[in-house]
Amino acid sequence: MLIILLLAYLSFAICKNVKSEWDLDGPCQLHVQTLADAQARMVECATNFSSPPKVCTNCIDQYIHFKQIEYDTHHLTNVTSLDNKTCSQIFYGNYLLSYGNEISNALTERIWRASRCDSCLDIKWDFEKKNSSISYDSKTIEFEKVLVSWRRCVENFAQQNDTICVECENEFTQLFNYYWKIYKEPGIEFCADVESTMNDTMNIWHTVWQCPDDTKKDIKHDMTIVAISAAVLFVIISLFYLGSYIQVERAERNFVRYSRIQTPRGQRSRLLSSSTVEGSHTPSTSYHG
Repeated sequence: MLIILLLAYLSFAICKNVKSEWDLDGPCQLHVQTLADAQARMVECATNFSSPPKVCTNCIDQYIHFKQIEYDTHHLTNVTSLDNKTCSQIFYGNYLLSYGNEISNALTERIWRASRCDSCLDIKWDFEKKNSSISYDSKTIEFEKVLVSWRRCVENFAQQNDTICVECENEFTQLFNYYWKIYKEPGIEFCADVESTMNDTMNIWHTVWQCPDDTKKDIKHDMTIVAISAAVLFVIISLFYLGSYIQVERAERNFVRYSRIQTPRGQRSRLLSSSTVEGSHTPSTSYHG
């Protein structure tokens, strides 16, 4: 039995040495594994918080760690492959396809940025010192405050569903009004975490607890104002162009009418002819005198 174990160990060692001799990028493999682990943690966290999507507030540590490792792999200039290429070149420029780079781009663009996480928090990157930090956006902090206020009210009346709608109506109205105020502002948006939280809150309030939906009146009122403003603007623009069109039409008609007037004939022609003759005769008479 001992001989078999020794033979197995020798076979493994021989295969490992042969593999290292043929593995051109072997010295970089440890760093590849480190990046893979960081990516895997981020993928796991994003998947766990995908329904509803709440990556921005639940996967911050995983995302910062992943971006730090990604940065490190871009600056691996002190480790080289067997053909003396830096590991950074191996990862991002030596082959036509880099799976690690593709996965990193997907995590950054398709998950973090697609969730609009920058609308809820700001990350101050410090890759050199490995000391990146975060700070939440002011509107996100305020939303969290009114949300907590509503939830505390609900917890106080959790055993009495029939009174939640009455006792916590003010808190819910404040929560919705704040969200709706930010939502209407052009160029300002919440991250997917806040939007998902608000949607779930409204579903619980209206669908689960069957509380009346007074917020629809406010939305309908706002939409009515927008529709009326758009209609008035359309009428004003239409009247402006209609007036301009009428003026152009009149100008064209006057031009056509004047262009059709013929040269004077008859009595006026003779008067013009005689005056022309007299005018031409007078200078000659004065000349001979």
